[in-house]
Formats: sequence, C-alpha cells, structure tokens
Amino acid sequence: MFTVHLAKEPFKFSCSHFTILSERHAERLHGHNYQMTVDIQLSEIEPKLGMAFDFNAVKPRIKMICDELDERILLPEKSPYLRLKASDGQVDVRFAHKTYSFPEEDCLRLPIVNVTSEELARYICLRMMQSLEEIPSWTAITVRVEETRGQSVSFTQSR
Repeated sequence: MFTVHLAKEPFKFSCSHFTILSERHAERLHGHNYQMTVDIQLSEIEPKLGMAFDFNAVKPRIKMICDELDERILLPEKSPYLRLKASDGQVDVRFAHKTYSFPEEDCLRLPIVNVTSEELARYICLRMMQSLEEIPSWTAITVRVEETRGQSVSFTQSR
C-alpha cells in the first residue's frame, strides 16, 4: 500500500469563528491560521509509470477549498443552538444571550453542527473525495486540519 502526503505551504486558510461548548456557553469570536494536509492511500500504483497519480490533479482542489474558507467568518448551519437569519446583506447570528451581525459577503455557512477542527476536517475530507474519482486505486483519504502548531485533528474516509 502507498500513501501520498500533500502538505504544501499554500494549503492554509485564516478565518474567524466561535466554538459552541454547550447550549448556553461558547468561546468568544476569534480567529485561526489553519494549515491543512491531505493523505491519500492507494492499493497500487500505475505499473507502467511507477507512480500513484499526477499530484497536480489534486493540489488545485485542496487550494480551492482553502481559498473558499479563507478570510471568512465560519458559521455552522446545522447547530441546534444557533439561529442564522440573512437580510439586507447582513447575517444575524443568535446564540443564547448574544447576537452578532456580520456582512453576508464575509460569512460562509457550512453544513456542520459546530466550527471545530473535527468538523472542519470531516467537511473538507468529504469535499476532497470528489477529486479522487479519476484515481481508481485510492482506498482512503485523510485530511488533517491544524489550528495551531502542534494541535490538529485528522478525519479519514475509506472508499
């Protein structure tokens, strides 16, 4: 079995968020400079070429996802504790006793329950799977999201 590790300098994004800790408690709004790596496991390589696949077929997809997340306020659409309402170019966010209002163009609503490294790793991993359709021998993909140096979460999805 082979594993291709893709961990380039441009695979990063900076964003704002707050993590919900309970029904009534959340972190303050803050930001991170995330770094991302992608590992692709393969059952075999192309025997006539002696290679897994053209890395340039996957790297732009990683960068595209990073660019979508970059310089945004990330909001979890599936949270049972958060109320999101968009109107007049603003997104109003209600959590417990707090209300935030952000320009809609600065926000990115994600289909997750909370903006955590765990949820981001899973979300990105599932999006990355679409990039592997032309790689017949892949068996698993792992996305690691590092929110600060030495603190990261990985999510693996098998084929």
